[in-house]
Amino acid sequence: MKGKVMFFNIQKGFGKISTDESTPQEVFIHFTKILNNAKILLENEEVEFEVETSLKGLSAKNLNRITDREIGVIEQFENGFGFVRSSSSTDEKYFIHHSDVIGSGFKKIESGFEVEFTPNVSDKGLQAKEIVLRDTRTALEKFASFSNWDEAIADLAENQAQPEDGNWDYIKNKTGAYPVLKSYITYTFLRLHREGKIKYATKKDAKKDLKFACFNTGLATIKQEDIFAYFEHKSNNPFLQVNDGYLKQPAWVFKCFDRESNRIMNSFAEKPELANYFQNAEELIYESGKRLIPDYEHILDDREKRFPENFRLLSKAQQVERIKSAIESALTRIRRNYKTAIPQFYGDSIQLLLPLCITTAENADVALVVASEGEVYRANTILPLDWAYNNARLLTKPDREWLNP
Repeated sequence: MKGKVMFFNIQKGFGKISTDESTPQEVFIHFTKILNNAKILLENEEVEFEVETSLKGLSAKNLNRITDREIGVIEQFENGFGFVRSSSSTDEKYFIHHSDVIGSGFKKIESGFEVEFTPNVSDKGLQAKEIVLRDTRTALEKFASFSNWDEAIADLAENQAQPEDGNWDYIKNKTGAYPVLKSYITYTFLRLHREGKIKYATKKDAKKDLKFACFNTGLATIKQEDIFAYFEHKSNNPFLQVNDGYLKQPAWVFKCFDRESNRIMNSFAEKPELANYFQNAEELIYESGKRLIPDYEHILDDREKRFPENFRLLSKAQQVERIKSAIESALTRIRRNYKTAIPQFYGDSIQLLLPLCITTAENADVALVVASEGEVYRANTILPLDWAYNNARLLTKPDREWLNP
């Protein structure tokens, strides 16, 4: 039987198919019933399958995908494009562009991520189309499960960490939660994990060895005591089962944020280290003598939706002139106050954020991302102010002169 996919939940691994009949029927599909290695079905994708009846209704089995889909690993991804290496052939690399990514995964794509894609050949060579991330969880979510994550973040913001401007929320566009703190913890873990600074310990118990993990959040109490994130292994508790379904389940369980005085720290021979983002402090300061080369085509064509609506109504020539004027204004501000250029960490390197005041001269609308390349600076993209603040907060509390999302 043939049909079309109505929807497919990537995280849960199931969906529904509409049969290709005069009177279509809805058929349930679970990823375990898909014969192909690539298990993420696309909306409106045509498939072939057999139908079986259960107490819950019609279910599909032995599903074959008509469209060829491959699994691959992101080998490189920067400034919206890169390459994915096919898992079926170590020699084949496919070009990827962010416009071919399905869903909201573009912001999260990084080297090492596993994806599914449709292989395509163009006049420029191999190209990946209809790209889907197999697992959209963050590195921290893959590492540990969190039953009380929101409560723990709230406690960290309100009772443990030193107060922040806006109390870890955005200043102008308040959410009533702690989005800046969540982002900070998530990406601090990612950096520490890549640096091999997550610490593990074993405590001898009467019946078995108990396993714990810990990392340094980089935050401190008002008395300047380091704050750590503590975890225990699921094997410590017989009631915590690791049942892998579509996604591999975390082996660790979050316990709490706490100071070094927590008794769990007794099992760690070494104190967990801070994350390190740069080797040379000069990287954090904008060199006014360097020439800045903006990529107007990439900024305007690929990032136009990030600009204010009234700006998008202008002609391309008017947009370029407006950006040129905003950049000159930003450079003048930097010459007056070097702190105007705010450092951020992204893609294993330091970049600088400059204010682009498009609508009015007083308030920044977006942040221009500037990276040092050889003897010049290059600007290839812009960021919404909330993204920019989240990235900058990994290094330090940004100066609030203009970065006030």
